[in-house]
Amino acid sequence: MALIEALIASAVLGIGLVGATQLTLKTLNTASESRQHTVAQHLAQEAMDCLHAQARTGITWCPPQTSVQVQGVRYQREARSTPRGDGTLHDLHVRVQWAAADNFIDWHSSVSAVPGWLGVSSP
Repeated sequence: MALIEALIASAVLGIGLVGATQLTLKTLNTASESRQHTVAQHLAQEAMDCLHAQARTGITWCPPQTSVQVQGVRYQREARSTPRGDGTLHDLHVRVQWAAADNFIDWHSSVSAVPGWLGVSSP
């Protein structure tokens, strides 16, 4: 009888250990995905800041497409500025893609090239 109880206890313990292992693997996978998403957001922010500065100054120094590898993961970054109307308004688009085709960030913004002091009257 003790042998049967020991076998059942071993089976229950084994099931518990498998569950704990699966939980640990899922946690590691989620942490890795979160880190990759954070890096992609940082790269997108860098590109968006560059496009904002480019639209305000008129100096084209932002690379349209770059490929960066961070901690073994390759990120593909595309940045585009499109003038709208008479050219004083620019539509900005940044896309960062990594690992698989379904992992991407798309950011859109608009910026005016009109100087901030324009239209302000002095007292």
